[in-house]
Amino acid sequence: MPITDLERAHKALLDKLPKYNQLFEYAEGDQPLVYSTARLREAFDDFNARFQQNWCSVVINVTLDRMALLGFEVKDANKTNILAEIWQNEKIALEAYETHYSTLVTGEAFIVAWKSDDDKVEVYHNDPRMCHVFYNSGNPKKKEFACKWWRDEKEEAYYLTLYYSDRLEYYSVNAKSTPSSARAFLPMDPPSAPNPFGVIPVFHFRTSSKGPKSDIEPILSLQDAINKLFADMMVAGEYGAFRQRWIISNSDTSALKNSPNEIWSIPAGDGQGQQSSVGDFNPTDLDNYLQAMDKIAAVIAIVSRTPKHFFFGSAADVSGEALLVAETPLIKKVKQYESNFDSSWSELGAFLLRLSGSGETSQDEVTPLWAPLHSVQPATEATTLKTNIEAGIPLVTQLRRQGWTEDELEAMQKDEADQKAKTTSMASALLEQARIKQEQANDGDGNS
Repeated sequence: MPITDLERAHKALLDKLPKYNQLFEYAEGDQPLVYSTARLREAFDDFNARFQQNWCSVVINVTLDRMALLGFEVKDANKTNILAEIWQNEKIALEAYETHYSTLVTGEAFIVAWKSDDDKVEVYHNDPRMCHVFYNSGNPKKKEFACKWWRDEKEEAYYLTLYYSDRLEYYSVNAKSTPSSARAFLPMDPPSAPNPFGVIPVFHFRTSSKGPKSDIEPILSLQDAINKLFADMMVAGEYGAFRQRWIISNSDTSALKNSPNEIWSIPAGDGQGQQSSVGDFNPTDLDNYLQAMDKIAAVIAIVSRTPKHFFFGSAADVSGEALLVAETPLIKKVKQYESNFDSSWSELGAFLLRLSGSGETSQDEVTPLWAPLHSVQPATEATTLKTNIEAGIPLVTQLRRQGWTEDELEAMQKDEADQKAKTTSMASALLEQARIKQEQANDGDGNS
């Protein structure tokens, strides 16, 4: 018996939960302390304190900070203005931030766009644990259908929607926990609604077209190792990092106190056997743990293509050229991600125009606008511009390569023309003033 779309959707959503829950927990710092053997786990079973260094969040945030969507641009200026209004009203900048964050954590994220009951365009980021998109097996770029489920805490019910290009199907079940079978879901009343737009309104963002690839999944074991070393160091600091003293004596030592300026009076031995003596144990060297953690953090930087200065201190003392070189792998990674996301953002922009009543627009006409990726180094940038100008590359060409829009370039050229006109006018005024003064001086000489 063939599997139904409802069963496919339920299985896909259910299978995601364990893995994606773990990835979000690591990203947010809720990380378990992992032991190499069961014996160690038993020995530290009553270990109450939690010590960890969350490098997963560093890997995500460094990439996320460079990945800023600014809006959309369409060849038709009127449509650009419509998208700008939707962008502002729906706070899509925030939705984009959450979407990119989820994509870096799990490898995928989703945005659902639709019209509300009062005919208003709505755009929502959706947790990747809530949504899934199925693609045509013969054409992996074509969506077959999509699904979304969520839990209503108040009603203690689960809802599941299937999205098709021509309809939406609605299902629900009363349950306190995640339903283990698709058969638990029953059609709602009404069971479906038409989709008049002919587009599946679930937009899929992926770091790779071959499947979700999390930015932090390759470093989870390294994160576990750092947390274990850090916890070991804190235990060692509590029990062995302070200098511990010992005393051997036949006399009563209970009255001896270890405090500043305290003098111990210890009776001598009787001359036979072990004599009275004192000493101390060497403290545990915590540098061994710190060095090991630093080495693992360096591996995390390499694996995740995150510049090392984000792990090992400030980049204030690094030259502009060295900083740009260090960030090259990160920039290339972000560029690749933005390129992968472009198609989904363009598809969403075109659909928003259709929802707004602006007619059909090809996604090729919608261009997502991204913030510049490189760290701004004013001195280095100015020197580079000056060198390129001397080599014959026009300033406008260089600024266009840096991401300036045509409107910005036109404004700059207008300002430059106004400045030249103002300078010319000022120079003419000064020359005229000098001419008048000279004529007055000549007239004075003639009268005399």
